[in-house]
Amino acid sequence: MYKRKQYDLILKRLKEKDNFIQVLIGPRQCGKTTLAQQIAASIKIKTHYITADSPVPYSTTWLEQQWEVARQLSRKSSRGALLILDEIQKIQGWSEVVKKLWDEDKSNKINLKVMILGSSPLLIQKGLTESLAGRFELIPLYHWSFSEMNEAFGWSLEKYIYFGGYPGAAKLINDEQRWSNYIKDSLI
Repeated sequence: MYKRKQYDLILKRLKEKDNFIQVLIGPRQCGKTTLAQQIAASIKIKTHYITADSPVPYSTTWLEQQWEVARQLSRKSSRGALLILDEIQKIQGWSEVVKKLWDEDKSNKINLKVMILGSSPLLIQKGLTESLAGRFELIPLYHWSFSEMNEAFGWSLEKYIYFGGYPGAAKLINDEQRWSNYIKDSLI
């Protein structure tokens, strides 16, 4: 499976002893969740992945409960644990809770690494700058570049210009009507 260049950067940062919250931000369907799952599979520490992508909004209490699950994993291992929070912007007041829990973990020397994924730049950015200043590193992810689509799918420049950088749609290009419907209905 193809790994984007950000994979190595994130993995390196998460392996550091004293690290920051890693924030992956970008548009829908650019590969944030896939990248986080690739990291989780290779980091060799216990991982707790949660997503706030639900028809019914989750509360900050739910977020605290999930964080505690990850803390328990961390306490059971000398290597710590990884908590991945996907679509975090869907939880009202998320940044204040994350700040409180992160600061508690640092104060109590809990070895919990955290990745936050979000697809709404304004909501994420507001939470980061208001509450999490000095606690995170931002990793922007965009639609795939020509070189990525070429490496992953063998696309020519012409094919990339015509179909764009949506890896999820790559398997549909042999049926242009289906590809077009997918782009229009699912992404736009």
